Order: sequence, then C-alpha cells, then structure tokens
Amino acid sequence: MSGAYMPIEKDVNMLRVMSCVFNILLYLQDEPVCCRCSSFANSIETAKERFLSLERSVNKNRAIPDDIRRLLSNIYAVLARLTIPENTLKQDETGNCTMPPEVCLAKSALRHYDDMEEHSHNKEVLTR
Repeated sequence: MSGAYMPIEKDVNMLRVMSCVFNILLYLQDEPVCCRCSSFANSIETAKERFLSLERSVNKNRAIPDDIRRLLSNIYAVLARLTIPENTLKQDETGNCTMPPEVCLAKSALRHYDDMEEHSHNKEVLTR
C-alpha cells in the first residue's frame, strides 16, 4: 500500500514533535519568568504523560531503526535535565509575565504536539 500512512510513521513523527516540545521546555527552564510559572510545571507533567504513552506505542514495534533509537536517547537525555519547579505561581496572574494575553510559551510548545496529533489523525482517516 504505497503512500499509505502507517502507524510507525505516525509514531516517528509524534516522537520528533515530542523531542521538539521537550527541548523548548528545557530552554524555558532557564527562562527567568517561565521557570517559576505553574503553566510551565503543568506543561512538563503533561508532556511527560504523553511521552510515556507514545513510548509504549513505539516500543511495540521491535524493529525500531537506529535513528529512532537515537531520537529516543536524546529525549531521555533532555528528560534527565528537565526538572519540575516547586512553589510555582501563575506568572500572568502575579503580573510577572508580560506576554500578551492568551500567549504562553510552555503551553504553545504542547500545542505543537496537539496539532500534529490532530493532523495525523486526519491523515489516517483520509487514507482509510
């Protein structure tokens, strides 16, 4: 079935996006306002939960190519450096965040994953 959207392709694409999400969150960990925000902490938790589900799906396929194994290894390395801050506050509510209303860097990183998941689902439906 040439050109069909295969489940492993979806998992690989989702892993690529998740790698991007975690790297953005790792960057925000050193950002002076975001690193103390509850939205940042919640985004890390949500991303980790989504990754665990994705990781299980990817590991079902025993024939994982080396480049995907490297991608997983890179994600594990980022996760090892990513820490969930304690005693966080909603920085926009405290007046510390100067981003425009409805703009959150941590949440927008997660939206990339949500968008990809939606597009992947739509692509699956179209190929059936």
